[in-house]
Amino acid sequence: MIDIGFIGAGGMGRHQAASFSQVRGCRVAAVADPVRSSAEALAADHEGAAVHDDHRELLTGGIDAVVVAVPTGLHAAVTIDCLKAGVPVLVEKPMARTVAQCRAMNRVSESTGTLLMVAHCRRYDSHWGTWGRAVQSGRLGFPVLWRDCSAHMGPGRWFMDEELGGGPLLDGAVHNYDFANMIFGDPESVVASTLKVNPAVTATDTGSAVVRYPGGNQLLISWSWGTRGKGMTDVIGPKGGLEFGPGPQGPPEGDEGKHSWFCITRTNGKQVQLRAPADFNQMYKRQARHFLDCIRGRAECRSPGTEAIKAVAVAEAVLKAGPGGGRRTVRW
Repeated sequence: MIDIGFIGAGGMGRHQAASFSQVRGCRVAAVADPVRSSAEALAADHEGAAVHDDHRELLTGGIDAVVVAVPTGLHAAVTIDCLKAGVPVLVEKPMARTVAQCRAMNRVSESTGTLLMVAHCRRYDSHWGTWGRAVQSGRLGFPVLWRDCSAHMGPGRWFMDEELGGGPLLDGAVHNYDFANMIFGDPESVVASTLKVNPAVTATDTGSAVVRYPGGNQLLISWSWGTRGKGMTDVIGPKGGLEFGPGPQGPPEGDEGKHSWFCITRTNGKQVQLRAPADFNQMYKRQARHFLDCIRGRAECRSPGTEAIKAVAVAEAVLKAGPGGGRRTVRW
């Protein structure tokens, strides 16, 4: 039995704890949060879980591994404490607020020989995995452009603090950066333009960027957490386009809700549907199971810190290039 400690008892800490509790071979053994009422509330859902105000106290209690789910700007300091104690870490995404912080985390992971895995859950998602494999197989041809546009009122709180959260072009779009890195390869450069529409926050809340990859593949991000607008996601290539959803024909009769769907429209107009299991929350269980397998030496980590740093590097390049509407090379 692997005893897992949870550092951070907010929304993602609770969600991760619930996911781990559904996986055999581990238990939620301890919770640490400076807001004791939050730690107690999470621990109450898991019989026998100890409660701590300080994560360093949790590390002295015989914990086998930890999940770090504190605000992004605190990831590096907390994670490094855990790694120095020789405790394997699953840290929430983004890996850290800056590339420099990510480098420091990776150095300690390497010097201590302690696992550092980043919770890039989309790597364990059958929904995104289905369209990602279709693109990689060449069904749309190459190069391709993945377009993702979103505008809604953001989560607020620390997410929109420049130092703690970094805003949507870091905290939200990091899913896209990491997934694009996985299917396209190492990111090369970005062209970005950003603005603020909400003067009450310190983080950049709105912007657009194009990330370039080997072979001419591109990711277009246009996100806002400061206003409302219509979202759109698709992937286009020389052989056709892939849209998220079943397309104009809709899902097969009787299948509503059983699968998630994609529709490929070829350049000659012919349409082909792809389907994936409708199991959104299963990716967190798969991620938890993979973390446990890595701890046991049964698997090679699919989202190590040495890979996750690249997504933070894209975000950092976007945020640095954005105010002047410029171009940046992605460096990590």
